[in-house]
Amino acid sequence: MGLKFDSLKCTSCMACELACGYHRDEALAMLASSIVTYRNREKKNYFGIMLKEPENLVLSRPEGVEIQRIGVVDENVEADPAAKPILLREACDLCENEEKGPFCVRVCPHNVISVE
Repeated sequence: MGLKFDSLKCTSCMACELACGYHRDEALAMLASSIVTYRNREKKNYFGIMLKEPENLVLSRPEGVEIQRIGVVDENVEADPAAKPILLREACDLCENEEKGPFCVRVCPHNVISVE
């Protein structure tokens, strides 16, 4: 079981980051979040989502999803500098103690995130 993203629907509202931060710290603190939204300044309406899992970094972009193993360096892939800060955070636990499921799924206003 994990999270699935439809980044074509994402508007980078950051509700998922706030919800995840609240799950971690019981405060609206995005620095504690396991999920990060980002946008590309050169491309209008280009949004993506990064999720830190226990062993992987999931990068969901409009052109598709890429999964990178944490700690494994691929010489053929250019490192995304935006990914560095999320690697220092705790991995997603799917809000394991929440009866209604992950906060990020419940608060996303555009149904970008779902549980698969």
